[in-house]
Amino acid sequence: MAAQEFPSILLHGPRGAGLWEALLEGAAGLLCERTPKASAPWQARACGECEGCHLRRSGTHPDLRVVVPPALATELGLAPEAAEQGADKRSASAGREISIDDVRSLIDWAQATSHRGGAKVAVVHPLDAMAAPAANALLKVLEEPPPGLCFLTGTQQLDRVLPTLRSRCSLRAWPRPGEAAALVELQRRGEPDAQAVARWCRHAVFDADPARGLEWARRLVRQVAAGQLPPADGVPPAVAIESLQKLTLDLLRARAGLAPLYLPELEAQLRRLGTRGSSGAWQAWWQRLAQAARTADFPLHAGLAVQAWVVEWNALCTSGAN
Repeated sequence: MAAQEFPSILLHGPRGAGLWEALLEGAAGLLCERTPKASAPWQARACGECEGCHLRRSGTHPDLRVVVPPALATELGLAPEAAEQGADKRSASAGREISIDDVRSLIDWAQATSHRGGAKVAVVHPLDAMAAPAANALLKVLEEPPPGLCFLTGTQQLDRVLPTLRSRCSLRAWPRPGEAAALVELQRRGEPDAQAVARWCRHAVFDADPARGLEWARRLVRQVAAGQLPPADGVPPAVAIESLQKLTLDLLRARAGLAPLYLPELEAQLRRLGTRGSSGAWQAWWQRLAQAARTADFPLHAGLAVQAWVVEWNALCTSGAN
């Protein structure tokens, strides 16, 4: 397959939509040696039995190059040889970036001919994790790709991808799975409370932990409804903020007479709590949550920050009625 048969493709979608899985599936179809040659990724599924499929699954396919930030490689459980390395030379903050050294190594690999006589596939993810020097180096390859080279990239934050890179890619939106597909995936993972988890993550089941914060939020609602002040329990700030945003949205919906989206099984408690506090106070709280979410990964005192948010949320839920 020649690279010019289709442009470089940039998948974009929300967290948990399965972008990473989709990129790997697209690469698998292109590298399979038994399927008919597709004119674009995802038009043919890998057979799973040919030599190309075996090499890909073992992480040793010479015509597949995966480039991800070191921190994401660890999160995804990629073997060191399966992704570009160099984390030992970087600061902790740089561990979430694709470096210019990664891109230069990718370019050197791209210039070589295919080892197995088919397509060469580069999976670069996320494309927004790339500073200007690395992006400029990659842009040269995207503008004039070597014959047979296929670029598959993804991002959860399309607005953060440099315009020069976006302009060289064919954009393709990747939505979250529907309810049925979400339940199938959760059941495949052995999730005992699949229905509740699917609602809590809004079908973003390909997230690393789609149930993140669910039990903490349930306990928070039940204890506050019972007149108890729940402890922070060591929940990470980012998880606490995300959970409080979901609970607050459910409470605002309850105030408007609408059914909760995230915790419908606690609708009675949410409706009772939602009658407390003024509309202005709840709107101000929502704005403070949005502001806190921007720095939730880097609080100076994580435990104190979470406890302060819980105390404020409790005060709103237990204040006098309008």
